[in-house]
Order: sequence, then C-alpha cells, then structure tokens
Amino acid sequence: MMRKALFLIMLGSFSQYLFAQDYNVDNIPESLKDGANAVIRLWDSRFEIENEEKSVYRVKKAITILKEEGKGWGEFIEQYDKLDKIRAVKITLYDAKGEVVKKVRGFEIEDINYTSSGSLYDSNKLKVYIPDEVELPYTVEIEFDKTKTSSLHYPIWNMRRGPKLAVEKATLSVHTPDGYGFRYKEVNYDKEVKITYDDGVDYEWSVENLTAMEGEYRGLSVGDMSPHVFLAPTKFSMEGYSGSMDTWQSFGLWIKQLNQGRDKLPIELELKLKDMVAGVTDDKEKIRIVYNYLQANTRYVSIQLGIGGYQPFEAIDVANNGYGDCKALTYFTHSMLKSIGINSNYTLVLAGQDEDDIQIDFPSSQFNHVILSVPMAKDTVWLECTSQDAPFNFLGGFTSDRHVLMITDDGGKLVKTPSYPIEQNTQTRLATVTLDDTGNGRAVVETFYRGTQYDNYYWVIKEGKEDQRKHLLNSIDIPAFDLGDFSFSENRASNNPTLSQNLTVDLRNYATITGDRLFFSPNLMNKLEFVPPKAKDRKSPIDVKNSFMDTDTIRFIIPERFRLEFPAEPSAFESDFGSYSIDYKFDELKNELTYIRNVKIYKGRFSAKRYDEYRDFRKRISRADKAKLVLIGST
Repeated sequence: MMRKALFLIMLGSFSQYLFAQDYNVDNIPESLKDGANAVIRLWDSRFEIENEEKSVYRVKKAITILKEEGKGWGEFIEQYDKLDKIRAVKITLYDAKGEVVKKVRGFEIEDINYTSSGSLYDSNKLKVYIPDEVELPYTVEIEFDKTKTSSLHYPIWNMRRGPKLAVEKATLSVHTPDGYGFRYKEVNYDKEVKITYDDGVDYEWSVENLTAMEGEYRGLSVGDMSPHVFLAPTKFSMEGYSGSMDTWQSFGLWIKQLNQGRDKLPIELELKLKDMVAGVTDDKEKIRIVYNYLQANTRYVSIQLGIGGYQPFEAIDVANNGYGDCKALTYFTHSMLKSIGINSNYTLVLAGQDEDDIQIDFPSSQFNHVILSVPMAKDTVWLECTSQDAPFNFLGGFTSDRHVLMITDDGGKLVKTPSYPIEQNTQTRLATVTLDDTGNGRAVVETFYRGTQYDNYYWVIKEGKEDQRKHLLNSIDIPAFDLGDFSFSENRASNNPTLSQNLTVDLRNYATITGDRLFFSPNLMNKLEFVPPKAKDRKSPIDVKNSFMDTDTIRFIIPERFRLEFPAEPSAFESDFGSYSIDYKFDELKNELTYIRNVKIYKGRFSAKRYDEYRDFRKRISRADKAKLVLIGST
C-alpha cells in the first residue's frame, strides 16, 4: 500500500507538471482569445523578503502570442542595476501545439549597458531576448530570479498590463520573516488575500480568466481598471541608509537624512548671491534673481547610480561643475536661497504630463522627480529647477495639480501643487480676414496662450526662425494657405505667463464658388471636429484631465458686391462637460461680419454611463465648427 500510495503521489505530481507545461493554443478558452493579441497562460511571481535590505523576486511566466501586434508581450526585457542581480534565466519557445521548438541558450540573451537619454552616467543594464521569427501562434515561457539589495522599491503586481491582453491564471506570493513590517494595498481585487504562518508569513493573491480589454477613448488605462496590488515595507534600507515609510513623515525623514550636510556653497558664490540681492526688499524678487542665476549657469544631466539616484550632489559640486540632475539642481537652489536667508523645501513629485496622482493613503516611494517649494507669507513659490527656460513660479502640466511630498525639518508632508483653473487656461484669438470675390483672402491673426495652453507652446519661443516656421506649417488648421510674416513674444512677469503669436496667412480658395455664391467656414483655424468613437459597452469612466477655454473673434471683410444670403444664426448649448456658443454681428455699412466663438471644456471624471451624452456634446461642437455661411453676389 505504501508503494502504491507513493506511486500515486509521484504520478499526480508528474501529471501536474505535464499539465503546467501544456501550452497547446487549443486549450485556451475562446472567451480569452476573443479580442486578445496575447494571453498570459500563467504568471507565477514569488517575492521572498529576507530582511530590511535583501529580497529575491522569482518569476515564471508563459505567454501565448496570438497576433503580430502581441509580439511585444513575448519579449524578455528586464532592467537591473548595481543593487539588483538577475540569475537563472530560462527561456523556452513552444509552437501552437505546445511542443518545444527552441530552448534559448545563455549566450543568446544579451546583456546591454543602458544609459538613458540625457544621463551623465548610470548603472542601468538590460537583459534582453527578442524571439526570432516564430510562426504564429506561439508561446514563450520565461523564468528568472532577481536578487535585490535595496528595499526602497517593492514590485507592483498587475497582470492585465495593457489593451488586448488576457490572463488565464496568475499568482503573487510574498514571504516575510516573522515580525517583519510588510504593507500592501489592493485595488480592484475582490477576493480575500490568503495568509498562512509557517516559518514566517506568506501572502497570496491570484487572478484567473481575465478577458482582454480594449483601450477606451478618454478612459482609465487597462491596468488601472484591472486587479492590482501595491507592496511596500515599513522599515527599509539602501546602501547603509535605513529608514521607515509607514508614514509620509517618516519617509520624508529618510530623504532629509540623505540630504543632510550637503548644502555648503563656495564662499565666492555666497558673496556673489548676497551682492546680487543687495537692496532688494521683496523676497519673491530675490527668489526670482536666484532662479535666473540657476538657469543661466547650470544644465541638467541625469544621475542614476545606486544611492546617487536618490541623494543629491553636494551643492558645492554643482556650483563648481555647472550641472546636476533634478535632485542636485533643486538642492543647489535650496542652498543658494538659504545663503540669502530664504527657507525652501526640497519636494518629491510623480512628474509627467497629465500623470495620475499618487496613492496618498499608501506611504511608499512613488516619485520620479524633485522640485522646490518656497513658502511665502501669503502663498508658495514653485520652482522647476531642471529647465533652463521654464518660467519663474510656473509648473505647467508636468508637475501641477497633484500631491507631492514636501521635505520639512519635521519630515515629509503631503501637499498639493497648484492647479490651473479654466479661467487661466485660455487661448484667445483675434483675426481679420479680407476676402476677395474669387474666394481667396488674407488673414492677419493674433493669438494669446495662457496657463496649460501656454505650457503647450512656450518652447517654440526658443526655437530658430526656420523651426518656428515648420511648427506653424504643421499646426495651422487651414486647408490651403501660404504663410507670410510671423512672430512670437511672451510676457513672464506674472504667475500666469502669456505667449503671443502673430502671423499673416494668404488663404487659397478659402471660399468655394458656386454660381454667384461664395460658401465659406467662419471658423478660421480652431475646429474641434473630432467625434469620440461609438462604444457599445463602455467600461471606463470618462477621464477629462484638463479644462480650457477658447475664444475666437474673427472679423470678415466681405467683397462689396456680396452680402449674406441668409442671416447668420447664433447658437449656444451647455452641459456638465462644457459649453459652446457662437454669435454673429453684421455691419451693413462696412459690409463686415464678425464671428465670435466661445468653447469651454471642463476637467472631471464622469460615469461610463454618460459616455453617449459626452459623445453627443462633442458631436454638436463638431457640427457647429464645420458650419458654413453663404454669400450671394449682386450683378
């Protein structure tokens, strides 16, 4: 009986092994193939924490590639640095029937030194294997271990990582020593985590049969809509610097520890700065002077080398070398302000154009950039210290309207960067269009950009004339035109700077001639014609990240023998998504028509159930912007 029982156990284990390797594409449920470019057959992740500094991340995954567009999911590209070691890499390719077609040998896996753009030096490397031409469909099985000697960052578990990717089965298990302070946050996960106690503590999460999702217009990312788990330690260590991140305050104390004693400046620079602000009584003006000095005398380089990826250069080195990364330049500015008696706060931010906010209820290392905040009596000055041309006290869409971690004497403090309300995010256009009776014309146009709309364009002011011309030729929304004179100017004096664009445009066949009638569009160059696609079963809320307001006032000088065939009718409508109006004024004595258009788009997150309503709103704008007027000529 013992031998029979042992045989059955061995047979069961062997059968389980065979089943685990059964990658026949026919075995994938049709529901998972539907709409999928690739299917994760299995993805087992095990995160073994040894202590406050060392951990091992073990992965075994198998992904079936169904379509050409899904090939990227079968590539092995794993980043590491001097604090990580990747070992025991095994890669096997299977055909559609689940039979082995290739076992990748070690020398076929490339080890690439990777220095990111703009980086002076870093320790980033990549292990890379891109499968050769393999007949679709095929399966890639990948196994590897990553040993980490820093506990600042723990993995984020999210299996359905992009559109058209399905998941058959995936698990995450975490092992911690007894008494280790481990934290996690579940999002969109509706099962109970499994916790067991045996020589430590084990946690396990799993998902199965996640069907493929499409990316949706103005929707949340597929990853954000899917089950995922954030992991973080309580106490952690990196290259001998130990800290705690159970609260934002304690995490800020660790950052403060990294920065401690690095603010010394050359005595010559201290004297120079004091001389530069001598006689200036307004602190904000002093800050502006120091910021201008920073921009004129330093440049940005990226430093990503171990603790150097988190600890700034000493201020004296930045002063002597004239360069630094975001941490170094920010701390250098902090040091310069300190030398003239102004306190400021080194501030961590998750930067990115329209980036989502951090998980404010889960203290952890979620940041990728540093800016400077300078508290004033009535407000706060915000400085982007990495840019040589960013306006003073202007953050723009890269770091505005999100929670940041301000490093104070008492540790970290969550605050929010300024947002730009709709009244500040404006595009105001004034134009005069002179039409002739052949349908051609000339437009003289002046446009003012403010707020986030300024943020989209201010870079052009630094470009050469030819690059500015190319930009205008590519961006002017007129069917046929010749660009004449143009110029750009800006006013940075206020907290909400303005960019002015002036140009002359010769319009070719702007009006269509039919008999003795001219048909033309009064919307010269600001049509919102795009209509969001239809959606049968919208899943994501509608996420409109920016609010803005456009005002166009276009004066048309009409040829003498022409008049409006029909009165131009005004139009207006409003909803929770924004508002739209057009109005007309006709001066019969001067034979001039003035077209006035106002559009407001509101920022917000709206229920998926309102998508058709949102689409109708955009459709009405599109229809109104395409409308034409008719001029009729007299003989």
